[in-house]
Amino acid sequence: MSLLGRNGAGKTTMLSIIAGLLVPDAGTVQLDGLDALKDPESAARLLGIAPQETGIYPILTVRQNLEFFGELSGLKASRKSRASEVAEQLGLEQLLDRKASQLSGGEARRLHTACALVHRPRLLMLDEPTVGADVATRLQLIDAVRQLADDGAAVVYTTHYLPEVESLAADIVIIDDGQILARGTQDELIAAHQLRGVRFSVEGVLPHGLAEELNAVIVGDSTYRAVGDLDMRELLRLFGSNADQLTAVESLRPDLETVFLAVTGHRLEADASQDEATSAEEASA
Repeated sequence: MSLLGRNGAGKTTMLSIIAGLLVPDAGTVQLDGLDALKDPESAARLLGIAPQETGIYPILTVRQNLEFFGELSGLKASRKSRASEVAEQLGLEQLLDRKASQLSGGEARRLHTACALVHRPRLLMLDEPTVGADVATRLQLIDAVRQLADDGAAVVYTTHYLPEVESLAADIVIIDDGQILARGTQDELIAAHQLRGVRFSVEGVLPHGLAEELNAVIVGDSTYRAVGDLDMRELLRLFGSNADQLTAVESLRPDLETVFLAVTGHRLEADASQDEATSAEEASA
C-alpha cells in the first residue's frame, strides 16, 4: 500500500503509532489479529520499520548490522543466512565486510531498509525510504518491496513522490491533516476523482476581475489553476485582447496529481532532494 500525502500530512505519525513509538489519543491497532497497543512486544516481532532517519550502527560492518537487527527481531540460527540473502537482494553482497561508516549515502539507505526486512516481517513500513537516494538505490528498494509483497508480507510505503507510487502499482491511500480521504487503485481513484480544467502562466498579473471569472487560484510565480469545464479555447476567449499575456497553457490531465488536488484541495509537491538526486544521476549518465 502506498500512503500518499504532503509533508506534515500525518504519514509518519500514523506509522509511529502502529510501531508503538507514539501512543494514540484513541482507537486501536490490530496487527495480524493481535492488539498491538496491548501487546507491543509481540507486535514488534511482526513489524519491520525503516523511518526517515537512517538508523544503522556506523562502527559495525554491513553483515554485523544485519545479523544484529535479525537477532533483535527473533532470528537465531538463520540470522547469518538471512543476512546474506537480504544483502544480495539489495545489492550489498560485495559490502558485507565493510563498516557502515564507510558506505555511501545510497548504500547506507539500502542497509537501513535491509535491517527492517531481514526478519521477514508480516508488516513492513517504509517511511520516505528513497529521500535523497540515487536512481539505482531507488530502483533496488522498489524491487525489494515488490518481492516482499509477492512473498505475502503487507507493505506500507509512505511517500509524496508520484513516480514511485505509479511504479509500485499498489493500492493507494491519500492522507491529509491526519485523515484518510481516499483509497483505492490508481485507476479507481482517477475514475472517482477526475478533475478538469487548465493550468496557465501569464506575463505580469491577470487583468482585473478575470481571476474571479475563471475561479482561478495562484499556484506558483504568475501561474494559475482554474478547475471546472474550462478548456484552452474557452480560456483564450475569456482573455480576449489580453491573450498575448499567456506564456503557457496546459490541460489538467486525469492522473494521480489531479486526483490528489481534487481530494485534498492541495497540489502534491515532491521533495526537492528527490528531484535533485534524479537530476544528478541523469546528468552523470
